[in-house]
Amino acid sequence: MTTNNQNLAIVYSNIDQAGINIINELKKLNCKLPIYAFDEESIFINLDKLSENQIIFVTKHMSKAEKKSLTVHSIGNFDKAEFGGLDKKLVLANPKLAGIFLRNLEKYAKELNLKEYEICYEVTHHGPYSEKLCIFIEVGGTEKEWSDLEACKIIAKTILESINKENKDLVAIGLGGGHYAPEFSKVTKRTNISFGHICPKYNLENLTFELLNEMIEKSNANLIVIDYKGLGKEKEKIKEFCEKIKLEKNIETKRTDKLKIINTD
Repeated sequence: MTTNNQNLAIVYSNIDQAGINIINELKKLNCKLPIYAFDEESIFINLDKLSENQIIFVTKHMSKAEKKSLTVHSIGNFDKAEFGGLDKKLVLANPKLAGIFLRNLEKYAKELNLKEYEICYEVTHHGPYSEKLCIFIEVGGTEKEWSDLEACKIIAKTILESINKENKDLVAIGLGGGHYAPEFSKVTKRTNISFGHICPKYNLENLTFELLNEMIEKSNANLIVIDYKGLGKEKEKIKEFCEKIKLEKNIETKRTDKLKIINTD
């Protein structure tokens, strides 16, 4: 089961244009889920007073390269908490909902002919920290994209069409690759694997064995998937970590380029 709607809420920031627009589109679609507005940026929101234990953040994603994207990701920090959250601490992920989100974003983007937007995971990054299950779904780009009502409508529709859908995927964590997790995004689109936490190449030097365990536990994962070509200079360390995880938890490691493509329809 993906989620229990009685424990699910949507959160946004009053100073986030994309979030505001997504909420307006959700209301047009007669969204029945609880919606909470906060005055601070999403990465600093304190969720302690909310009774629901599964939180969907609807937000913008700022791209310095002005990359247009519709993204989904888990949250937490592999190093210092420069953008909310806690140092070297991850938040409970919602990988099965993330997988359904990703596939539905692609489906509805095609239906509305939004070809210029990349549909992808982002890797685990930023805050806030919470003991609740959290997932971010975002419009990436600039102010132009954050005000694109077609993009915001796709996210709103994705949320409402996903929350009641069952996901029987295997759950994995991802290691390696770039910020927009292209290989892991392809895996979810083409196989029966959904991802929780993803540690990119640029953070592998900060990945400890303890953090790898936390990635697994807070994703409830039963598989590690590596972007082998995207491990950089940390290949040997990751190999050692994965061998140790196999011995301690009997969790297998697979390469993105070795996974079988499965029809997920």
